[in-house]
Amino acid sequence: MKKVAVFGKPGSGKSTLSRALASVTGIPLHPLDSMVYQKNGELVERKLFDEAHERVL
Repeated sequence: MKKVAVFGKPGSGKSTLSRALASVTGIPLHPLDSMVYQKNGELVERKLFDEAHERVL
């Protein structure tokens, strides 16, 4: 499977670029924010983050 990591400063368009890349290439999108934060804005437990991150890698 092909994977692309997009890095950049806050507000630099990483999410926009990532969504476009995923749409054009068909590569699944795994937004880091959804692994780091719960829907209520609180941080997830480190163990849960590590497990989700490992699945993506």
